[in-house]
Amino acid sequence: MTRDPDDPNEADGGTADDGREWNDPPAVDGDAPDPPAPVHVTADLLSLLLDRAATADPAAENVVLDATAAGELIDPPATLDPTTPVMTHFYFPGAGGSVSAVFGMDLSRPAGRARFLSHPDGDRRLTEEDDLAAAVLVAVPPYDREHVVAYDRRGRRRELVVVDAVPPEERVDDTG
Repeated sequence: MTRDPDDPNEADGGTADDGREWNDPPAVDGDAPDPPAPVHVTADLLSLLLDRAATADPAAENVVLDATAAGELIDPPATLDPTTPVMTHFYFPGAGGSVSAVFGMDLSRPAGRARFLSHPDGDRRLTEEDDLAAAVLVAVPPYDREHVVAYDRRGRRRELVVVDAVPPEERVDDTG
């Protein structure tokens, strides 16, 4: 395949015929592409998300997640790189309804680094209807750790690593 560097549609981004982003290096013959990085989530957050999914069933859950660097966690595993993002927080799905009503768009839900989705129908695969993010966790009944699958934004399966650590305590500065 030949690219035209003067074509604005090809110069910065776009998708190659084989599904790679233009900026991704091609695989060398005989070399398999690097596997996607694992998704790390705290045990407490995963437990909470699974409880929410079970409670919401038969309705689906769609929750925005955010991360904390492993080095900021309390008692992280020594083998975990301190810069590794670990999913530690979520945003309430219903928060900000009045803001949405006024502005006509959902301003309460940040893009987030990841999403947690439940599929009450039992299908663990990502669908075209799912909201995507850099990492997506899909849970299905009976909503336990063995029934959660991690994906990247391209729909590739990723290893899910459950971390037994907690984020640091956060406080609101009340100096006003």
